[in-house]
Amino acid sequence: MIGTIRSKQPKTYPILLLLTVILILSSVNASAGPPPDFRLQDLDGNWVNLSEQLGDGVVYVTFWATWCVPCRREMPYLQKLHEEFADKGLTIIGVNTDPPGTTSKIKPFVNRYKISYTTVLDPNNNVLDKYNPTRELPYAVLIDRDGNVHEVFPGYRKGDEVRLREKIETLLAVGGEAETGDAE
Repeated sequence: MIGTIRSKQPKTYPILLLLTVILILSSVNASAGPPPDFRLQDLDGNWVNLSEQLGDGVVYVTFWATWCVPCRREMPYLQKLHEEFADKGLTIIGVNTDPPGTTSKIKPFVNRYKISYTTVLDPNNNVLDKYNPTRELPYAVLIDRDGNVHEVFPGYRKGDEVRLREKIETLLAVGGEAETGDAE
């Protein structure tokens, strides 16, 4: 028998490692070109197509769930960014990933957090799986004015909001009417 090295790892370890690598490589990466398009309903039943939002301003797509503690920490900050930069070309789309049957809880949740940026529903995680098969939440994709993925933001940790703000300000200033930070 070739390779009789004894290992405490289960025989499925190489398969799990390979699957993990495939999942990581298949998720949306920075500089990956255009993101996968999606068409999802918002909280009022209107259809939102990502492709219709691209190519003009900067788009931030964030995947979240009501049970996700880091998502709840990030949401007020995203609302502030929306209020500050929406008229300068920033569009934020929150993609809720709560399971089917919980839709009635999402609108009150959004209202409680005073979220006014677009919220769409992905109850079966079909869109989330295209972007992030590992389903880590929150998970966000920053898309530049040309409609290409600029950077991905897996998870949320205190201090990430500073880096995100800098990225958004930079992207809004490129090819847009945005100020570079000299005026207040």
